This record gives sequence, structure tokens and C-alpha cells, in this order.
Amino acid sequence: MSLALSSDQGIIIAKRSISLSKTFVIIGIFLACLSVLIANVPHLAGNSIPSTIPINGTEGINPIQSISYIAVPLQVFAALLFSTPVLLLYVYDKNNGVLEYFLSLGKDQSDIYREYLKSALILASVILIFEVALNGIVGLLERTSAFVLVTVPVLVVIIALPVVTFTTLAMMAFSSLQKQRVGSNQPLGLAIGVFAVLPAYIAPLVVPSATVILDSILAAVVVGLSIVLFFLSSRLISREKFLP
Repeated sequence: MSLALSSDQGIIIAKRSISLSKTFVIIGIFLACLSVLIANVPHLAGNSIPSTIPINGTEGINPIQSISYIAVPLQVFAALLFSTPVLLLYVYDKNNGVLEYFLSLGKDQSDIYREYLKSALILASVILIFEVALNGIVGLLERTSAFVLVTVPVLVVIIALPVVTFTTLAMMAFSSLQKQRVGSNQPLGLAIGVFAVLPAYIAPLVVPSATVILDSILAAVVVGLSIVLFFLSSRLISREKFLP
């Protein structure tokens, strides 16, 4: 199989990344399944869960709503984990001269990082399709409210794709995230994605009634950051950063 960049190189890179590291793929699938159950189990419990839990004399929070929306950042993190093998492969290819080979073919930095970004988004899209389908099946079986059944998958998709984009671009743009061999520095790279979705963990516990609005704002912010970083990448990613 030729490594030369082609129209389907994104798919080739995605397949190579899974071959390099299946651990993150397995963990991502497990977390996706677990988070889908978390999103729907409260509705199955029904009357066994109180409608509100008072806090400091206030109206309190709705535990069913809170638990369901906690599943949003968990599913986003599952997508991030599922696409992490691409980041590992990027470091592996850099250290083994594959990126230098691409450069020797006349490709520039933008051509290369866009292919790895496309591969990360392909893997993220695969797990997102799985999560959306599983959410729908489990939700219908457990008679989850239509509002939660629709909003949870939508929020997951609009947050996950920008977070994966931002994390992937950041890892390729800053050499401090790619110095060690075979991605052994990836916990730092993953921390960027975790930090990006941190508000989505907090919102369901503090203001569950406004979670949808706050998560939508979070998605817009991350989209903005991803777009800015994407256009800055051609300057941040110098040719030297593609060499071993």
C-alpha cells in the first residue's frame, strides 16, 4: 500500500492508526456504551428517583435531567478517545520519517495536517454515528422523554467534532505535544480535550434547566477556537516540525 497522499489518504491513515493502537478504540466504545446507559437509565427508574433535590432551601435540581446530560461530555470524551490513535500515528510517522517522505513528494504542511485531521474526524464520526444510533435504540426501549432523546445526541455531535478538531490541530501545531515517541505524551493532549468540555460536566449539576443553552454556547466557542487554530496552523506548523 502506497503511503503517498491521495484522495482516500484520510481513510488509509484512519485504518493505519487503528492498527497501531486498538486500546483507545476499545476504551472509547466502552465509554460510549456506558454513557448511553447513563443518559437513559434515570428515565427507566421513573418514580424511584425524586423529581427535585432541594439545595440550600432553593428549588433544587432535577436529578433525572442532571444525570442524563452528564452523558453528553462522557460521549464527547468517548469520541475523543476513539480518534486518539490518529494522534499516536502522527507522532509515530514523524519519528519514522513518513512525514518527511510526504514533504519530499512536494506536499506542504497544510496538505499533511489536513489529512491527519480528516482521519481524526472520520474516526470521531464513526463513534458518533454509533452513539446516536445506540441512544435512539436504548431511549425508545426505555421510553426516554423525546426532548432528552433528541437533545443529548445533538449536543454530543456539535461539541465532539469541534473538540476533536481543536485537540488534533493543537497537538500537531505545538511541538511540546509531539516530542516523545509513539504518542507517549498523549495524556497532555487528551487533557486539552477534557478541559474544553469541562463546562459540560459542571452545567448539569449546577443549572440543569439551562444545560442545553450552555452546552450550545460551549459548542460555539470551541467551533470558533477550532476555526482560528485551523487558519493559524499554516503558520504554527513549520516544515521542521514534520521532520524527525
